[in-house]
Order: sequence, then C-alpha cells, then structure tokens
Amino acid sequence: MELDFLPDAGHDAVEDEEKTTSGDNEEQLIPPESAPALVGSSNTLDLHLAKQTPTSAHGKGPGKAKRWRANMGVIRHTAQHPRLVPPVLKSNVEPNIGGADPFGAFELPQDSSTDLALHHFINVFQNTRMPPNPRQAWMQINLSDRTLLSVATYCSSNHYFFIRGQRAPPAILVQKVNAIHNINKTLQQSGSMPNDFTMIAVAIMTLLECLAGELPACAIHRKGLQQMVDLRGGLQNLGFDGAVQRTISWADTCAAILLGVRPSLKPLLIPNIGESAIPGFSVGDLKGRILGLTNSTDLSRKIIYIWLRLRYLAQMLAAIPDQTTTDIDDIFFSDKLDYVERHVLSVLHSESLAESHVVDFLTAFLNASLIYIYEELRECPKWTNVCMYLSQRIRSGLQMAKLSSVTKHCPDLLLWILLLGRSGNPPIAEPGKLWYSKVIANMEAGLQITVPPTLAGLKYFEIAEGTTQKGSPSSAGGDNMSIVSGQSR
Repeated sequence: MELDFLPDAGHDAVEDEEKTTSGDNEEQLIPPESAPALVGSSNTLDLHLAKQTPTSAHGKGPGKAKRWRANMGVIRHTAQHPRLVPPVLKSNVEPNIGGADPFGAFELPQDSSTDLALHHFINVFQNTRMPPNPRQAWMQINLSDRTLLSVATYCSSNHYFFIRGQRAPPAILVQKVNAIHNINKTLQQSGSMPNDFTMIAVAIMTLLECLAGELPACAIHRKGLQQMVDLRGGLQNLGFDGAVQRTISWADTCAAILLGVRPSLKPLLIPNIGESAIPGFSVGDLKGRILGLTNSTDLSRKIIYIWLRLRYLAQMLAAIPDQTTTDIDDIFFSDKLDYVERHVLSVLHSESLAESHVVDFLTAFLNASLIYIYEELRECPKWTNVCMYLSQRIRSGLQMAKLSSVTKHCPDLLLWILLLGRSGNPPIAEPGKLWYSKVIANMEAGLQITVPPTLAGLKYFEIAEGTTQKGSPSSAGGDNMSIVSGQSR
C-alpha cells in the first residue's frame, strides 16, 4: 500500500523510521493489532492507520528499507496540514499476470497461493456462471471488504484445482484459516449486526462446504446463515441490489439438496426476464407418455415443466456466442436457475410424489435434473459433493424401479437420467461406474442407438430424444427392458 506524500513532507522522516526496522516474519496469518484496520458499514469503508513499527522479514539491509519506504507513507501533522494523508491503494500483483488489488490493505496471506487465487478469480472464475448475476458487480463487492475478499480467494483457490480434477494442496489451507478467522472476528464484535459483506462471506463458505467440504460443516454454516437472515429481518432487507439475496439463496438450496431437506428461505426472483419462444422444438407425445406412466395429471405437468425448462435454458445458453459478455447478466440467468432449482426441490418434497407408484423413477429424474442444473447450467466443476450424492441416489432409485414400464413409456427420460447419473459419478467410485456403464450399454443395444462417452449442454437432450425416433417406444422397450431389469437388480 502506498500513501501520497504531502508537498512539504521530505524523505528525512522516512530515513529516521528505517532505523527502527525489525526482523519479524511478514507471513503472519493473523495480522498484528497495530496493522491497518478496515471498519465500516455494509456500504462504506474507512481506513484507520494506527501507530506501528514497520517490520522486515530479513532483519536489516538497504534492500528491505527501500521496500518498506515504497510501501509506507508519512503521516505529517503541521499547522498547514493537520491531517492523515489519504491512501492511494496500488496493486502488489502485476496486472498482466493477475490483477487489481487493494490487497495490501486487506492483509491476505503473503504467499504464492494468494497470487494464484487472485489471478484465477479475475481471469477465470468471474467469467463462469457460478457468480450471481450481474457478475461484474458481484466481483466488485468481493473486492471491497477484508472478510469477503479472504473468502473469495479461498473459493477461487478451490475452483482452480477443482476444474483440473485435482485435490487442493495443503498450502490452500492458509486461505481457509484466514477466511474463517476474519469471519469469526467480524461476528464476535460486540453489539454488531451482521452486515451485507459478512453475510455473503458466510454464504460462500456454506456453498464451499456443500460442494467440496464436509456435511457437518455445511449444516453448521446453513444454520448460522439462517440466524443472520433473521437478525436482519429477512432477505428483503439485504442490500447490493439483490446480490446478497442471490448468493444466500443459492447456499440455501445447495445445502437443502445435500441435507435432504426443504429450502428454508423464500427469495424474490425475476426468472422470466429476456425470454422469448425458441422455434424448432415440439413437446410431441411427451405429455401423454408421462401421464401414462404416472397416472397423475399434477405430477405429469410438473415433470414436463422441469424437462422443458431445462431444455429451454440450455438452448438459451447455446444461443449466446460469447459467455464473457453481459448477455447472461442482462437476463439475470442465475435467477432462472435458482427458480427452477427450487421448483425441483418442491416436487421432491411434495405429497403427490411420495404417494406415486413410480416415486423411485420420478425421484431419480428430479435428482438428475439437479445434476444438470449444477454441472451444465451453473457451470460447477464435475464431481462436487452435491453431484456425487445425487448420482448415488439416482442409482439407488433406479435399482428399485420397474424399468420395463419406464422404458415402455419414457425411454428418453430414462436414458437422460442414466447419462447424468454417470456424469455425477466420480471415476474412482467403481461400483457406480460399472453399474451405469452396463445399464447404458443395455439401452444402446435394445434401442439401437450410440451414446458418446461424454456429453455437454443440449447433447443430453438430443441423445435422449433419439430413443423415441427409432420406432415405437413401446415396441423398442419390451425387448430391451428384460435386459435392463436384469442388469439393474
């Protein structure tokens, strides 16, 4: 961090201060009490610089003294200038390799994991569909508070390794410890109401525990988040033009999926903005086939809505040539995902589903829908906790289902479920991998289709819909399902 010098402030003051440098270690996880502190409400931040003795990692030497001079300013109290010099925050990371930083003020861990996290956050993570819309505004919020920024760098570090199919190394734990320390420090301030920054930070930590952490920690964070929302009087009282609400809402649904419970919050969403009819697609006889399977008009209507809605959103994404543009943000795409995700969860916990004679198959369909939302629409990395659990639930449900009846009426839905269950199953989970491979191979043989080893986006729907274009579903299903049922038992 650099501070502007006053016109009459010569370098003699700095030279005197250089003599007091010590050999303390700069890489302290918890900054000393004398370090710059950031305080403020949810909308403003003030920098207070306390008296301090500069530190050096090397004890002494002209090189270190010069570095300290470059990072500290002079506080000059004179008759003409009785004030603290306003800070000018500059980056410690080269813009060409990483980014924009008020980071010297936020005391992030001074190691390579921080540089990696910031570079990845700015150049990769913010361009995915994981941040709530509008993404650029959400990113600026993350760069405005010490606690939230420490959580964002921890999140970015995990994402960097997750998308590469790697486990985060132990060095990343320093980011987690720093994030938890900052959250606890903020929450423990006596008489302090949780501000918007802190609530987003806790929501992100909840999401991280859901996607890549531990189930008990997920439950703890979810409970704390609910308490903070109650303290603030509900989601409608949260700020940043809905950004806080959107982040918390996703954490709420994500935790609900993992814990097998209903979402506890009711956000205000705008799910239909910027939508128009997409030509070239017809529902065909899907309505009649699902009704023949479920014998329930209500359930059939809900299942068809989810199927068509997910297909529509996939087509909408395919029509956007460059997803780094603001097109996704302008239509509040994350609100659309939140809305359909909550609809899926409402059906999962409905009485009509519990009373259905095909509850095992329909539950598998709903779980597959959630995998599609997370992997294809929200653009989460593969093999998160959520998708692995959902894949296991799909396999358990289909092993109890009467697949001969399912294939007779809805071979397209069954294949779609199997393909998404396979996608959510990690390669190291051998029992699930073998089971999905066998059942999919049996469907390929029985329906005379070929399924690619990997799929993405609309391809899931196109391959599944191909099962009803090879002839009558009922005639194809009869021969096939004796094979599939035998493999699934």
